Amino acid sequence: MVLPTDFLMTIQSPTSRTFVTLLLMRVNELRVIAITHKNFPLETIGKFHLAPEKRNEKLTALKNTFGFDEVMYLSTCNRVEIIFTLSHYVCPGITASILREIQPELSEVSIKEIAAQAERYNGAEAADHLLRVASSIDSIVIGEREIITQLRKAYEECSLANLTGDDLRLIISQCIKTAKDVFTNTDLARKPVSVVSLAWQQFRESGLNNKSRVLLVGAGQIISNFAKFLQENNYTNVTVANRSAEGAARIAAMFNNSFITLDELPNYTGGFDALITCTAADHAIIDNSIYNAMIVDEKDQKLVIDLAIPADIDPQVIDTHHVSYVDMNFIREKASENLQFREQALSDCMPIIENGMTEFARNWQARQIERAMQSIPETIKEIRNTALGSVFAKDLENLDDESRELLDKIMNYMEKKYISIPMKMAKDVLLNEVSKN
Repeated sequence: MVLPTDFLMTIQSPTSRTFVTLLLMRVNELRVIAITHKNFPLETIGKFHLAPEKRNEKLTALKNTFGFDEVMYLSTCNRVEIIFTLSHYVCPGITASILREIQPELSEVSIKEIAAQAERYNGAEAADHLLRVASSIDSIVIGEREIITQLRKAYEECSLANLTGDDLRLIISQCIKTAKDVFTNTDLARKPVSVVSLAWQQFRESGLNNKSRVLLVGAGQIISNFAKFLQENNYTNVTVANRSAEGAARIAAMFNNSFITLDELPNYTGGFDALITCTAADHAIIDNSIYNAMIVDEKDQKLVIDLAIPADIDPQVIDTHHVSYVDMNFIREKASENLQFREQALSDCMPIIENGMTEFARNWQARQIERAMQSIPETIKEIRNTALGSVFAKDLENLDDESRELLDKIMNYMEKKYISIPMKMAKDVLLNEVSKN
């Protein structure tokens, strides 16, 4: 998808005031390596997809090998992004090493070529990039809402695995807030052109009635959203296949509770008129042998919509069977047709992105101040204990119980105030200084 040159210049260059603000607050350890639809075919992006069961192990290895303080991984239908914090900048050489750790099966030549073309963001540029990604300004389908959920879930998974900390928590929190502001206060989400809505458009154009057999493979956000379209249009003959039975059952409950696991696909004999698939697998999960078993010798044309990256359907299936095939490359072409309508909405997004950057700057700076002042409470407690335990110990021996109780109350009150008031004053002063720049 090609964006207007003026718009690209605008969104890739944060305002000087915001940029200086972020530099002032030492956000320079935030890093992003992005392999996206802008520089790579979807097949290349798919090579760096990590299956859910492999992610924690691979990300932990990355964190330990390269000394990341925090790390998270985002994989969608049009991008793979490694988001992390590191004390030094990321060059093409380091990028190649990181990508090699993720995909060791690629040749050295391929890794170096991909590393050279990959987008690298450091510091303030990384924060700005993530705000644009979350707001769907950077998506293959401008204005699609799935990215908010995908980003939130990606962060939550890495947080549960103890791979993230304060820094990524702050930027992801700001990303989600800013994205919601964009979708609420601009026309970007009007006339929806999400991946799911475009896929649904192709489904409807196929002419399949609501008695048709539909097989959904996967249970993530994309399939969940597609299932809602089916439900709203009274499609009931729906079977769901997923890696976990729990995920399949959750979506199948919207219809007739018919579900199986992916392991059972080779033995599935229910047939289908439409197959919609989007799993998190790192390889094709439906090859010719499985597909032949699934269609049960039926010769009529099938609608196959594959929204996974990498693709769930082996290319040989498409080459050797009578199918109407829709994949993410087709969706990308359809999405480009909607760009003209969105140009004004894209312009309306920029003040919201700038506000998000400024708000993030203040929140980040406030957190740095809190970190710097973490020792104050313990220091105050030590002063109190020293005063009561040694400096004024003899004087306190002459006090009665009532007087000692009153003194304790006074000391507790003073301790709290000596901790809270200076910290609040310091934060206010420093944040006011930041806002002036």
